[in-house]
Amino acid sequence: MGILKKNRMSSVRAVALIFGLSMAVLMPADAAWAGRGDGAVPDRLDQKAAAFRIWLPQALRGSAQAQFELGATFLTGRSELEDFAEAARWFKMSAQQGNPRAQSGLGILYVKGLGVRRSLFDAYVWFDLAAERFEHGLRREQALELREMVRGFMSPEQLIEAGHAIEDRKAGWE
Repeated sequence: MGILKKNRMSSVRAVALIFGLSMAVLMPADAAWAGRGDGAVPDRLDQKAAAFRIWLPQALRGSAQAQFELGATFLTGRSELEDFAEAARWFKMSAQQGNPRAQSGLGILYVKGLGVRRSLFDAYVWFDLAAERFEHGLRREQALELREMVRGFMSPEQLIEAGHAIEDRKAGWE
């Protein structure tokens, strides 16, 4: 019983740490507000309208950055209501194009089971891909740490399978 309790506690700590690290990775660029210059903080409806007005046309044209920004809008509640499934949908479009912030964000959604079926396997794959694509720095270190925390809950067979999935994704980008 002691081992089970220890594993449960380490799992709780890992999820708490993942949540804490996720906020730094996922914070949107807020480019919609960069040019305002009036110091005003827009209300939620203004934020939603501006985010969609700015990012949606670009996202529909395939911009990975705009797709990430829309996903972050749904995830962080900058839209009227959080919509994790919609956040996951936009993050996945962006992540498949190689956007490391979207990859990391998608990994977080998979760890937590928000908007997607909970899958440590998928989380591991996306964290690994994000870590490789981030420049050296804090976000890369966070993606590596998240990947390693998830690794602790995976079997050797799952890790081998994840390695194949990672290589398949990379081959699709070349």
